[in-house]
Amino acid sequence: MATKDMSNGKPLKVLYAFAVPMIISVLFQQFYNIADSLIAGNFIDDGGIALAAVNSAYPVTVVFIAIGNGFGVGGSVVISRIFGSKNYSRTKTAVYTALINIAVFSAIFTIIGIFTNKPMLTLMNSQELGEAVYTQSVDYLDIYVYGLSFLFIYNVVSSIFQALGNSKTPLFLLIFSTLFNVAIDIIFVKYFNLGVKGLAWGTFVAQGLASALSLVVLLVNVARLPKENEHIEGEAIDGVREQKHAHRALENSKFSLSTWTSIMLLSLPSILQNSTVSIGQLFVQSLVNSFGNPNLVAGYGTAFKINYIIISVFLTISNAMATFTSQNIGAQRLDRTKEGLKGGIISVIVIALFSTALYMLLARQLVAAFTSENNPEIIDIGAKFLYILAPFYAVVCIKIIFDGFIRGAGDMAGFTSSTMSDLVLRVGLSYLFVKGFGLDYESIWWSWPIGWIIGATVSVLFYLSKRWLKTAQKNL
Repeated sequence: MATKDMSNGKPLKVLYAFAVPMIISVLFQQFYNIADSLIAGNFIDDGGIALAAVNSAYPVTVVFIAIGNGFGVGGSVVISRIFGSKNYSRTKTAVYTALINIAVFSAIFTIIGIFTNKPMLTLMNSQELGEAVYTQSVDYLDIYVYGLSFLFIYNVVSSIFQALGNSKTPLFLLIFSTLFNVAIDIIFVKYFNLGVKGLAWGTFVAQGLASALSLVVLLVNVARLPKENEHIEGEAIDGVREQKHAHRALENSKFSLSTWTSIMLLSLPSILQNSTVSIGQLFVQSLVNSFGNPNLVAGYGTAFKINYIIISVFLTISNAMATFTSQNIGAQRLDRTKEGLKGGIISVIVIALFSTALYMLLARQLVAAFTSENNPEIIDIGAKFLYILAPFYAVVCIKIIFDGFIRGAGDMAGFTSSTMSDLVLRVGLSYLFVKGFGLDYESIWWSWPIGWIIGATVSVLFYLSKRWLKTAQKNL
């Protein structure tokens, strides 16, 4: 396994050599996330009740996914740094520490999930959608949280693989898990008639198998790392034996308090940021649910997932931009950071324009794919959401790519300001339009592009202020 040095070579080529496998992976992740909605809409004939139930529960699952990803970020940064120094004994200890850490927190969040599922659905006004939708949403989440350990472990293991320079193994495991999940979902729903519960159990089994396989493969790969460094720093003969003993002690250590502290210090900000965005979506979902229309929830939830496919691609390129920027600043190649940013902007705008054209032309067909009944209200609602958002993809991609740049440069204040301004405006305007001005649900959709425009403006202004440059120079 080898780490990727992004401080040499043509910037755009290097950037995309790193980003493309990540994009493929995130596309499969999105397909994994929308599989339940596709199957609910096409294989459960109940007038869209199952689709509304799954979509109503989706924002809660996103919160847990955000938490798992946050732990993965913290572990991967620490492990990547140690692995890059070729200190394999400490690398093994860091891997074991990250795994122990996520095992403990998995149990904690599973317990939290068991006791908070119903209250969270109640806060989201899910009961306004009718007893059938609410009951099935509760059933889905009750089973889903039992598999949180699998979800968390898989996310952290995948992040560790990437930290060790191995992006192919988690991608192959994700492809297998996604296809297996779809197959077992269909079996449980179509042949066992388990309904929404079958979707949840299918996810449970697929995630369990994927996490077990990925964990075994990881432990085998870690065990194959050299037992100690080929070179031991320090040339004093009298100190060599003590250093060797220290390395052997680290080799046998399964947990390091200092490493755990480093992991948590990096994980918590990421968890907070990801969770804040996800919780913001809970508030929007609550507002949508308050209209008491299952077809509205089905249409909005479906369109939201379709929209997030392209947003996730932008976010993946942004993450690659952050890594590219960080590595080149570390290598004191500030010229390359700007060149990479320019190439990144051109690339995401091309993707944005293509996606806008695709969604504007095929919005109705894409939403209709989620319902075998071709419910006109569901299709109309979902298509309207995409018609409003798609023309602004060129704006949001600018915001996201600049966010990645300033985050990679270490300007967390600028990154946080851009992210939070978008979130606060989106949620605040949604409630202002509906509760304050008495407008209909379509006004909620318009809060998205407004938030994107303000967020993009904030992000670009932080870049132009060159705060990121001052922060980067301090770290050189």
